[in-house]
Amino acid sequence: MNQRLTVTGHYAGAVSRAAAAVLDVLIIITTFTIGFAGLDLLTTAFWSTSLRRDPSSPQATAVLVVLAFGYTFGFLAVAARTPGQGIVGLRVVRSDGGTIRPGRAFLRVCAFPLSVLPAGLGFVLILFHREHRALHDLIAGTAVVYDWGERPAELPGPLSDFLRRAGAGPDSP
Repeated sequence: MNQRLTVTGHYAGAVSRAAAAVLDVLIIITTFTIGFAGLDLLTTAFWSTSLRRDPSSPQATAVLVVLAFGYTFGFLAVAARTPGQGIVGLRVVRSDGGTIRPGRAFLRVCAFPLSVLPAGLGFVLILFHREHRALHDLIAGTAVVYDWGERPAELPGPLSDFLRRAGAGPDSP
């Protein structure tokens, strides 16, 4: 039986990073929506005043931004991955492969808008950079790698065999 190739520790590509980001956005928006609805229910019950007048107000937007910042920074500082990254099997590490600390996580989250604002051009670097690092990764000195924890991420057997024969596998010399 042939041994399967592992991808654990290799730089994560654009598709897996995008999938993790979509999951995180869904979690943040769902949390915000449920929280907003719950707060509206409480204010209506206790003070007969509804918050539903303008859910896209600057105050609501500010709360959403603070929630997204707290969510991302909190999970990166504690676990080096957001829940979306955990589901996809990704971890944020220092560019030298070491564990990120809260200060570096804070810098990464603060630099994230720089990847988004110029029409998302900071993310294009993921496609062309050798280590698939976006602009905010370069600024913070971080990288995103595949990491499933104690269970190694393995490629399917037939794909491992093909890559081994082609000499193009992640573990090939």
